[in-house]
Amino acid sequence: MKPSPELIAYFNRVSGYGLLTAGIGGVICVFGYFNLHQQFLAAYQVAFLYWLGMSLGCLALAMIHGMTGGAWGRMVRRIVESGYETLPLMALLFLPIWLGAASIYEWADPEIVQQHEVLQRKAGYLNVAGLQWRSIVYFAIWIISGQALNRYSPNQEHEADSPRSRSLQKVSGLGFMLYGFTFSLAAVDWFMSLEPEWYSTMYALIHIAGQGALALSFALIAAVALRDFKPWSQIVTPVRLNDYGNLMLASVMFWAYCSFFQYLVIWSGNLPEENSWYVHRSQGGWQYLAISLMLLHFAVPFLLLLPRRVKRDAQYLCRIALLLLAMHYVDLYWIVAPGFQRTDDSYHGFTFHWIDPVALVTIGGLWLSVFVWRLSVRIRLPLFDPRFEEVK
Repeated sequence: MKPSPELIAYFNRVSGYGLLTAGIGGVICVFGYFNLHQQFLAAYQVAFLYWLGMSLGCLALAMIHGMTGGAWGRMVRRIVESGYETLPLMALLFLPIWLGAASIYEWADPEIVQQHEVLQRKAGYLNVAGLQWRSIVYFAIWIISGQALNRYSPNQEHEADSPRSRSLQKVSGLGFMLYGFTFSLAAVDWFMSLEPEWYSTMYALIHIAGQGALALSFALIAAVALRDFKPWSQIVTPVRLNDYGNLMLASVMFWAYCSFFQYLVIWSGNLPEENSWYVHRSQGGWQYLAISLMLLHFAVPFLLLLPRRVKRDAQYLCRIALLLLAMHYVDLYWIVAPGFQRTDDSYHGFTFHWIDPVALVTIGGLWLSVFVWRLSVRIRLPLFDPRFEEVK
C-alpha cells in the first residue's frame, strides 16, 4: 500500500526538524572542534557510539527476526530496516574519529608507548593504521549485511515457507555471527583501548545487550508514533505491544546480567590491573551515575515491565522506552568519558560539558533525517503475506 499524504507530510516535518537541529548543532560543533578540541572529541565519540548502537541494534533485531520469525517482528520490520540503513551515514560520521585517532588514544603517541611496557607489547594491534583499516572492514561488513537482509526481506509472497524466507534465515544467521565478531573487535578498538592497560571478556557483550535495548525502545516509540497512519494503525495492537513489553523486559535483564557478571568476575579476581577500572568509576561523582544505572536502567524498568496491563498500554510503554533511551547514553558516558578525563594514571572527577548534549543532538538530527527518508522509501508492508494476518 502507498503512504497517505498525511503520512508523507508527517515524515517531512520530522525530517525538517532533524535537519534544522543538525544544522544548528553542526555550527556549534565546528566551534567546539577548534576551540574545545579534547572536550569535543570526547563528546563526539560518546554521541557517535550512541547512534551507531542504534543502527547496529536495529541490524541485530532484523537478523534475530529473520532467524526466528514471529508476529512480534512484523510490526517493526520496516522500522528496524530503515534504522540499519543509516549505517552508511555512521561510516561517514566516523571520519573525525578515524582522522583524530592520534589525539584520542594514548597508545597512538610513540612517547607514551616507549614509557609503558604494556603498550609496547600491544603495539602490534593497537596502532593507528590498524585501527583505521579494521574500522573500514567493520563498516563494510555491517553495510553489506544490511543490504543482504534487504534483498531477502519479507515481500508479497504467498507461500509460508518460500525460498525467500529460507534465504533470509540463512543470511540472518551468518550476519548475526559476523556482527557479534566484528563488534567485539570494534569495542576493543574504539572503547576499551581508551584505557589500554585494562581488559574484560564481557565488555563487548555488555554493549551488544545495551544496543538491543536501545533499538527495541526506539522501534517501539516509532511504531506508536506512526499508529495514527496506515499501515501501522492496523498492526499496533495491545497484543503486539505486550510482546514488545516482554522483549524490553528481557533486554533489560540481559544487560543487567552481563554488567553484573563483569563486575563479579573482576571483584572476585581482585587484580589491581582489572579492578582499577571500577575504582575510578565509583568515586569523584561517577558513583552517582553508577547508582542511577542500577536503579533506572534495571530496577525501575524491570519492576514496571512486570504487570501485563503496563505492557499493553502504549503511553506507559513509551515512557519506559524513553527512560531506557536516556539511560543508555548515561551508560555509555559512564564507560567512555572517564577514559578521556585522566592524566597519566590519575582520573578527574565527574564533569559534563555543554558540548556533550550538542554533539548528541547534532548526530541524532542527521540520523533521524536519514531514518525517515529510508522509512518513506520502505514504507510498504507485506500485507498480502498470509503470515502477516497473525500480527493483528
